[in-house]
Amino acid sequence: MRNIFWTAYSIDDRPAAIYKIRDLVDSYGDVVDINLYSDISVNFTIEIQEWKIDTLYKELKGIVSIEEFRYLNSTSQKERTVYLNTTFLKSTGNLSIEIPAVPG
Repeated sequence: MRNIFWTAYSIDDRPAAIYKIRDLVDSYGDVVDINLYSDISVNFTIEIQEWKIDTLYKELKGIVSIEEFRYLNSTSQKERTVYLNTTFLKSTGNLSIEIPAVPG
């Protein structure tokens, strides 16, 4: 069985978008890995039962702009892997994380 690759775009700030997507995915499956690429994009690795994939896609369309996907129309209980790459349209490519000075 082939993996599923989705590409999405978000107008939300990175933390807000990640929270919304992760919260939605948790309703249907499990986020098993997250890879952040500065403030430009994030890749989610999602494990989900096949019969829930179409519904997850429909719900994702409400919070991000996502490329078209041919619905599976499946009733299978098999686990599938979905890779969701989300690009943040407000990104700068200059994510900096302040590290406070620690005495000692």
